[in-house]
Amino acid sequence: MGFWFFMLSTVLFIPAIMIICGRYFAKKAPDNINYLFGYRTNLSMKNEETWEFAHKYIGKIWYKWGWLLLMISIPLLLTAIDKDKDTIGTLGSIIITAQLVPVLFSIFLTEKALKQNFDSEGKKKDGKSEE
Repeated sequence: MGFWFFMLSTVLFIPAIMIICGRYFAKKAPDNINYLFGYRTNLSMKNEETWEFAHKYIGKIWYKWGWLLLMISIPLLLTAIDKDKDTIGTLGSIIITAQLVPVLFSIFLTEKALKQNFDSEGKKKDGKSEE
């Protein structure tokens, strides 16, 4: 049972980070453009406007998807509550791997939104409004 609780905490890690960072980023980007904390890509770090846009955009996605992943992951792991360690570990690994798909897809969506709203120099494209 101890291993199941360990795996539960591991499975909850990605959704928890998405919810916490998503809530934070949707409200406020990190104060300074930096290479340590935040959504850091070439385009998102061009200027304050792209930095703010990227964080607000991915923050909304992560917050919603984090809750969805949480609501899916817990019941899935509950199916292995009385199983052996190999079954629990395998199921937990599958869940964690599946959780990475929305994380990576959110990066794709954010970069797409940045490119739709800003040129390669980070200047707002005409007629585009923030998402």
